[in-house]
Amino acid sequence: MSFARLSLSRLLVLVFVAPGAVRAQDADRVDVRVSGTILLNTFTTSRRTNNFDLPQFVVRPSAADSLSDGGGMGMTVRQTRLGVRAFWPDVRGAEIRAELDTDFFGGQQASGFGDLFALFRVRRAVVDAAWSRGSLLIGQEVPLIAEYNPESLAMLGFSGLATSGNLWLWLPQVRGSVRVARGSAARLDLEAAVLGAGSNEAQGELFTQPDRAEQSGRPSLQGRAIVRWGSAERPGDLSLGAHRGWLATSGDSLLASHAVAAAWRIPLGSRVSITGEAFRGAALTGLGGGGIGQHLGVGQAPVESKGGWSQLLVRAGPAVSLGAMWGMDDPDDAQLDANGRLKNATWGGSISWSPAPFVSALEVRRITTTYRTGALDALHLNLALGVSF
Repeated sequence: MSFARLSLSRLLVLVFVAPGAVRAQDADRVDVRVSGTILLNTFTTSRRTNNFDLPQFVVRPSAADSLSDGGGMGMTVRQTRLGVRAFWPDVRGAEIRAELDTDFFGGQQASGFGDLFALFRVRRAVVDAAWSRGSLLIGQEVPLIAEYNPESLAMLGFSGLATSGNLWLWLPQVRGSVRVARGSAARLDLEAAVLGAGSNEAQGELFTQPDRAEQSGRPSLQGRAIVRWGSAERPGDLSLGAHRGWLATSGDSLLASHAVAAAWRIPLGSRVSITGEAFRGAALTGLGGGGIGQHLGVGQAPVESKGGWSQLLVRAGPAVSLGAMWGMDDPDDAQLDANGRLKNATWGGSISWSPAPFVSALEVRRITTTYRTGALDALHLNLALGVSF
């Protein structure tokens, strides 16, 4: 372990810290930690969905479902996760944190056995400099206005509540924060971010082309006010924020992507917590599936949508947790074509038993997707087993 820590320390010093900063302090003061979760997910999905092992919405029946309703049972290890964190306590007056967060949820090779050889993927890669009254972050991180995801061992690859109210996607960005008020019990921060534009349109395997958001020639902008309280072990916060982006269209005009969003993380005593988000806006697929993945509708107009999610967690013991979650995304029906997804809702529950270093959880989700022809339901059951370090 000491050899691994030393090697990774030297590597991260070279990558993340400017030469002048390295000379200003001894590199041995860098604290580097490697973490990860080796995870096996065994699951069953009752009918065809957009993704077999981590479904988000139900897909209407097709000729491909001739043997059944399109469901099945499977096993995967591609939600296995690896991370590296580095911390410098004092680099020219700032605390510096660097983190690389990865998994194997990058897809599969186009072959009969490709799903057994999952592709490596970067989730988050951030450098954060913090001072007493503010901070600066650069890298790839969650949206500023919607930074939470449900706590789950069945939904590590991406949020299973995406397209059900969770604006989850990791996005390249530069983010700044200023503390404007601090009391004995709470503090108020104002934050702003410039994000890489994106509309979540499909790309090729290697070479990319600009999507509608990138063709606008403008980045996305976000800002929020956030009140924080509590301790590092039991944090609480409540925020209100706004998003603005642009999409290219024919001629010289641009379409607007916009949203207002609230987020909350509220501890209730020592064992119970509630986390969640709510939003209202238009053309939000670039934030990870808002509008049930439908950003433009009839006449190429931005699809307006509203939604949100929440999760209740109860720490029933040192290694036992109980959870319940709900999420919903409801686009404007009149703006969608005949094949549009009119509403998507997800209910779920979980029980986890994780005596260190082992982790395990049994989770169930019911997904209801509404089309003009009616509502379709799918049941997803997931048993996760693994080790965290």
